Amino acid sequence: MRWGRLGLALAGIVLVFGALILVPAMAVEKGQVSGTPDFTAVTTKAAANRLVREGRLVKIHLFPTELGGQAKERYNISYITPEAAEARALLIAALESDVEEGAIDQMRITPDYKGTSIIPTRIRFKAWHSQRAGGEFEMVLEVW
Repeated sequence: MRWGRLGLALAGIVLVFGALILVPAMAVEKGQVSGTPDFTAVTTKAAANRLVREGRLVKIHLFPTELGGQAKERYNISYITPEAAEARALLIAALESDVEEGAIDQMRITPDYKGTSIIPTRIRFKAWHSQRAGGEFEMVLEVW
């Protein structure tokens, strides 16, 4: 199974998240940032949409519409940080390519939540081909 583009996308995601981890850590050491975001109090779509308008969250489809997810299905709507949205876009582009090439034909996406928050703390992606052994792909997108 060919995972060249997916490998490059994953490397890009690692770089993005590496920078996201290092910059806040350095800023906290200098007393510039109070810490990582905490979305545990965001329990309604109205609250999430307010944070979207403020630029603190981005509205997404959990199962990407680019890969067959339903745009109008209310259970497919979620919210993530802008940084996570950038990493997700890289991942989706790589997965789209692998779908077009026939390398994968199945995918499962599972969000994890903290308490009653509707903002996932992470989103787990698992992709594979139903007719071929091996080549299974798993990725965890950390949101907050």
